[in-house]
Parts: sequence; C-alpha cells; structure tokens
Amino acid sequence: MTFSKLKASAIALSVAMSAMATPAVSQIKVGVINSASGAFSAFGQRYQTGMEVALEEINAAGGINGEPLELVVQDDRSEAQSALAAVESMKNQGIPLVIGSYASSITGPMARLLTRHKIPLIVLGSADDSITNPGSPWVFRAKHNSTIVANTYFDYYDHLRAQDPSLKKIAILHGNGAWPTSLAEEGKRQIEKRDYELVGSQAYDQGTTDFRPILNRFRSQNPDVLYIVSYAEDGVAITRQLKEVGLDSKLVTLDTSSSLPSYIEQVGELANYVVSAVSWSKDVKYEGVADLERRLREKAKGEPSFYEAEGYLALRVAADALGRAKDKTPEAIRDALEATNLETPVTHVVFENKNGFQGQNPIRSLILQIQNGEHVTVYPEDLAAKPSQYPTPEWDKR
Repeated sequence: MTFSKLKASAIALSVAMSAMATPAVSQIKVGVINSASGAFSAFGQRYQTGMEVALEEINAAGGINGEPLELVVQDDRSEAQSALAAVESMKNQGIPLVIGSYASSITGPMARLLTRHKIPLIVLGSADDSITNPGSPWVFRAKHNSTIVANTYFDYYDHLRAQDPSLKKIAILHGNGAWPTSLAEEGKRQIEKRDYELVGSQAYDQGTTDFRPILNRFRSQNPDVLYIVSYAEDGVAITRQLKEVGLDSKLVTLDTSSSLPSYIEQVGELANYVVSAVSWSKDVKYEGVADLERRLREKAKGEPSFYEAEGYLALRVAADALGRAKDKTPEAIRDALEATNLETPVTHVVFENKNGFQGQNPIRSLILQIQNGEHVTVYPEDLAAKPSQYPTPEWDKR
C-alpha cells in the first residue's frame, strides 16, 4: 500500500508508518458456535463468559507460542440449522478448530457435519451420549456425558442407601429433548442394574407448564427418589408444583435447572435439599478453584455456575492442543487433541476411546446439594465441602 492511498491526515500517516515499521502480529483463530440468542441464550451467555476468562488468561500468558488467540464467534440462534450454516461459514473462512454448542440437539448435527469436513470439534455444553458414542475421531468432549452423570447419581444413591437400606423406589420425569431423554434412559438402565424399583416414568413436551397431573400420579406411587431432568424454567415450575400437590420423597434430584444460581433466586426456600450433578463447583477441592471462581464471578458480575467453568475448560483444551500441534492444520490439531493430558482448575482432561465412546474425557462429576440457599458439593466424599442433608423433610414439616 502506498501513502497516496491513505487518508491525508497526521493520524492516518502515523498509523500507516507504524504498520510499515512493525509487521502485524498474526492471530490464531478458533471458531465458536454458541447460542447467543433464542431459547438457550441464557446458557450460551454463561459459556461465553467462561471462554472470555480463558481467552484473557491465555493471551496474557503469551497466547499460542507467542501468537495471540482470537475467537471467531457465530450465533446458532438455538437452532440446529443455524449451527450448520455457521459450520459452513467456519469452513469457508479456513477455521481449523471449532467449539460448540449448548444443546445436544444442535451439537449432534454439528459434530456429524464437521466430521464430514474433517475439522475437529470440542464439545462446549452438550452431554448426550450419542455425540461421543460411537462418536468420531474429529469430536472431543472434556465435560461429562449422560452415562457419567447417571452413574454419578446412582453412586450417590448407593452412598445414601448404605445409610438407609429402604431407599428403593424411583420415579422419573424428563423433557423430551435429546439430553433429558438420554439421561432418563441411562437412569432406567442403572435402576435395573443396581436393583432399584422404577415406580413411574413420564416424558413431557418442551413448553409444558402444568406438571400437576404427572406429579399427582407419582404421589400415589410414594417414590423414595424423584429423578427429574429438566431445563431452567421447567425446573422452577416443577419445584413449585411439587409443594402444591404435596409430593414428598426422601431425595429430589433435579437436573439441570437446580444447578443454576437463578433457580435458588426464583424458588427461594423450596430449593433446599435438592441435588444435581455438575462438572464443577466453586467449593470442590481442586487446586486453583478459588482463583478461577473469583475471575468467573468478576466477568459474570454475579455467582458463576458450572456452565462458565465448562466454557473456560473448552477453550483451555483448545489452546493446549494448538500450542502442541506440529502445525495449524485441522489434522495436526486433531492429533494434538488426541494426545491431551491437561490439568485445569475445572478437571483433569484426557481423551479416551473406551466402552464404545470416542474422544471422551472420563471426568468425575460432582453432586451439589442446596443447603440454606447455597450450592454445596456433597459427593464424592473426597471432593465434598460438606456432608449431605438427608432425608428431605416432608413439605408440611419444613
């Protein structure tokens, strides 16, 4: 570019001379396909917050071998078709690595398309087993899946059953989306495998607001455990209606909605004693957790959840692989991802091809219980901050 083509101003001339004197620093780009709008935008924002914290950390430490890391973010609008269009856009831009998305119904089709294009995908938030089972050599998930979560719940139930052998009867209520269905089906397998008794099971359509007919039916079955898999607003309505119909149980499991700080804000004291499985918590006994929680809190301007932590984790995994890859081609990045052995304040990450899964991290899930209006890690015992409060008091005795 000649100076005659620049604007004739002192500022423009200064910028041009600076650009000529100092070569521009190239940037390494990672694609992010996330739900910035639509039904899942509240979760998408939390993931974005976590990735921003990781990006600041990575670039402050010198980026990727001295080159700054840049995120190329596209909104999937909480729809699979928009996500697939974003994949094509990433491919056309030459993006060699993609992170995404929240809902399993979006990430599943993305994973298949990226596999056809031979571009590696790091799963951001989706946990449906089918994404990594049978999976693909191009797809990697650092967070938990349905099998890991269900096993964690039932390990916890077994832990409680050692104290209370009468813990036996389970009722399942779940949304009909990919993730809730996957977790419910794995729960049924665990019930049979571990000698519990399934006394009721019901799926519901997204958008359902009145759960009382189902809950009243469950009430007649007198379940010891309520195994509920729902999204945010569903879980709030279900909790309120549990009290309305007087459905008592020794334990209420409410995945995923009860793990959000907003759940406690919305249902107040009704939230106490409810448990959920998560990939990270602010009080888990891992090195660096307190510092990460502080930075996530500052960026989120409020209490962070495991969603922010998972966003942070996904980008840390991406940066680690990029730093070790022999070049920046998709093939080399995939090879580096396969060799991941990374310690983070969220979890340790390795990717295994085992038990029918490909590219799955065997992460240890945690059980949170809401105690006195706060999320507390109660299981596994070696990572717990406090013991469980069990059994759950009946509604009219709280």
